[in-house]
Amino acid sequence: MKAMSKNKQHAITFIFITLLMDVIGLGIILPVLPTLIEELIHGTISDASRYGGWLMVSYAIMQ
Repeated sequence: MKAMSKNKQHAITFIFITLLMDVIGLGIILPVLPTLIEELIHGTISDASRYGGWLMVSYAIMQ
């Protein structure tokens, strides 16, 4: 019984570390994403917002 709870604890730790890495990645990219898109498409900030919105929607759907 104790070995089972230890395995469960390792699994939960792995899930939390994975979730933390995902949230940190989003926290790093979200503030600079509009500027990056604006430079890539050579458009305005509203165009970049539209592309960024579609990018976020597609990311959420793929999750």
